[in-house]
This record gives sequence, structure tokens and C-alpha cells, in this order.
Amino acid sequence: MVRKFWWICFLCSSLALAQGVFEGSGEEPSDCVGDGCGILIPEEADTSQTAVADTTVKDSIEFEPEAPKTVNLFEDEDTRATYVQESASEYRARKEGFSRSIQFGFRVGGGVNLHLLGEETKGWDLGFVAEGGIIAKLPIGYDFMAAGGLDFSYQYYHYEGDSPYSHNKASITDKVFQIPLFLQYNITEDGFFAGLGVNVRLKILGETEFEQTVSSKEKSITEKASNTLPSSGVSVGGLFNLGYMVGKNVALDLRFVQTFTNLLNLDVIAESTLTKTKLYTTYVTLGVTLFL
Repeated sequence: MVRKFWWICFLCSSLALAQGVFEGSGEEPSDCVGDGCGILIPEEADTSQTAVADTTVKDSIEFEPEAPKTVNLFEDEDTRATYVQESASEYRARKEGFSRSIQFGFRVGGGVNLHLLGEETKGWDLGFVAEGGIIAKLPIGYDFMAAGGLDFSYQYYHYEGDSPYSHNKASITDKVFQIPLFLQYNITEDGFFAGLGVNVRLKILGETEFEQTVSSKEKSITEKASNTLPSSGVSVGGLFNLGYMVGKNVALDLRFVQTFTNLLNLDVIAESTLTKTKLYTTYVTLGVTLFL
């Protein structure tokens, strides 16, 4: 009995000592009761992570954009069709007109020279013309092109007529450079075009022959002279061109040139029968151009 009493006293003193050590160990007393003890909750929570989370949530939400409002710019269907056609023409102009560079080509042609205008032109027959040279075209829009060239031309003129005392024959052979400058207009998309401009004629070399036959009852006398009927060194005329593009690089054209200056140089002419002649020559040539 006494032994049990001492065991009870020993257990009580041990519990009291353990409780005293826990309270004096320096740990802060806690009012926490239950399974939640030991979890600390700060008084001011860090809201940065919450803000990031909220932003992420907001960004992840997909909003459907509002449908664009339809604005009717055309009063009727005809107005819309006209606008579409004009827009297509502008696009074609940018693609086929402005985007193209200068076109270079070679042209050869041949034809005749006429003497429809002037004074004292009776007796001047048809002559012929052969020419060849280079040409360049620069697009300045879908329908217009500026063109220029340099041609070498062989030109032949023939005259035969009577005077009160003789029968006369004459011929003029000129080798010239011609500089055509004109503005070309594309008439249709099929390839027809027309041009209008000027033509400058520069003589390089010329030769003339004059033959005079004087007849009487008894006999006839024929005299010949060379270079007594000189032509002008420079002449200027108007140019009209009408043609058709056979393909992308081939063109056919009919060229008309009407000069405004006299073919003959009257200041140095030596034949009295032709001193009053004024020839404003008309050239008509058919040419073929091959573009590179």
C-alpha cells in the first residue's frame, strides 16, 4: 500500500516538472487548439501572386470581336460594276504600263514618195523609199507611249517633163538619217495603235543627174550634168503612224510623213527649168518592227 502511494507521488511530480520545463523553454504560448496548430497565417497576405493569377484568368478569356459594319458605297449595281471595271483598268495599267521598262526594237520598211503639195510639181513621178533603223518606246500610261527612233533611209526621186525648147529628165538619190518622234495611243486592247508626231530628215549624201535633149528638124543634142539639182540638207515634216501588234514583240505599221520644207535647194540649183519648183514631199512606208 505504501509502495503504491510512492509511485503515485513520483508520477505526479514528473508531470509537474515536465509542464514547468515546457512553459519556461522560451517558446511563444499559442492559443491554437486542435489539428490546425503549427500552421502560421500571415496578417498581410501577398497580393502580387493573386493579381498575376487574376490577370492570367482574364487574358485566357476569349472575347468574340464585333462583326464589321457593312457600308454600302454604291447607289446601285451599275455604279458598283463601273467602279470594279475602273479599278481593274488601274491595276492593269500599273502592271502592264508603268511596270514595263523602255522597249527597244529594229524597224525595216519600204514605200513610195509622192508630190501632192507644192508648186510647179508637174512631171515629178513616184519615187521609192527604203529605210531601216532602231526605235524605242517608253510607256507613259496604259494607253500612251512616247516613241523615238533613228532610221537610215535611201530615197529616190524622178522627174520627166518638157520645156519650150527641150525634153528634160532628172533624178535625185539621197542617203539620209531620219529621226521620228511621236506619241503613240493604243486604240484597242487587240493591238491597234496610232501615233502622231514629227519627222526630221538629215541628208548625209546626195547625187543628182540631169539630162536635157534639144531637138530640131536636123538633129537632136543630148546633154547630161551631175549634181546640178541639189536637195536640201535638212527638212522637217509631220508624222502619222497607224499600226497593229501582231504579237508581243512584232508590230506592223503604215507611216505617213508630210514635209513642210522644199526638197530642192533653190539657192544653189543650176537648172533653169526647175528653179521655180517647190516639192513638199509625202512619204508612205509600210514597216515591220521587231522588239527585243
